[in-house]
Amino acid sequence: MDPSQKALLFQALHVGGGALLLPNAWDAVSARMLEQAGFPAIATASAAIALAHGVADGEQVSRDAMVRAIARIAGAVSVPVSADMESGYGESPDEVAETTRRVIGAGAVGVNIEDQVEHVRLRPIAEMAARIAAARRAAEAEGIELYINGRIDACLIGMDGDAAYEEILARAEAYLGAGASGIFVITADMELIGRVAARIEAPLNVLAMDAAMPPLSQLAALGVRRVSTGPRLMQLMMGHLLADATRMLEDGRFDVLAGALSYADLEIGAE
Repeated sequence: MDPSQKALLFQALHVGGGALLLPNAWDAVSARMLEQAGFPAIATASAAIALAHGVADGEQVSRDAMVRAIARIAGAVSVPVSADMESGYGESPDEVAETTRRVIGAGAVGVNIEDQVEHVRLRPIAEMAARIAAARRAAEAEGIELYINGRIDACLIGMDGDAAYEEILARAEAYLGAGASGIFVITADMELIGRVAARIEAPLNVLAMDAAMPPLSQLAALGVRRVSTGPRLMQLMMGHLLADATRMLEDGRFDVLAGALSYADLEIGAE
């Protein structure tokens, strides 16, 4: 399947009455395992990739390193891949366009672009809209119907209730007008999610925050069209690693290895 076909398939996965469950990989082998599990598309998780590089989230991984990570993930699977571009790697729209171009070149057919700055404030709406517009122009120049997910981080900087709702709606209108395909809101407030989904005319993406998150069917009933796992799968795997390695160290036994996948299962060295 060529990139244009993958892009159209990825767009189609957001249409319909259900919600797309989109898992986030952080390297080639995690991407392969998720494809093998049956997911029709995969995303990258910038936080998980950052942790795998030994640094914190928030563009602490260089753009070059992030693009290489995205390329390894996209090259390891046959399904569409959406890339987390964080805030776009650069202060100007032109820099965001360049990041978009490079991410498309790495094999991605979707991107996330977030609007928070240093986890403390949101970019002005017009500035963020210009960045999304630049990403759209870059995709058009590459001949790809790129799915651009405009991430609105109002709740992550402490907004809630009606203030968050109004901020999200204002930003969603501007981002969609600038060329975004969908809107991504990170919150555990189900009432807010339902209110936003009812008002925006585009697919709404939310994050699977924790084990208390309602099931996919309930989120779909609220109007959600996409649910991402973010870095949660990596956190889950690291929890298992810590627990099993600690047990092995403490009791000197190796029965925890009974559930290990073989090299063949992991497709080590696969083309």
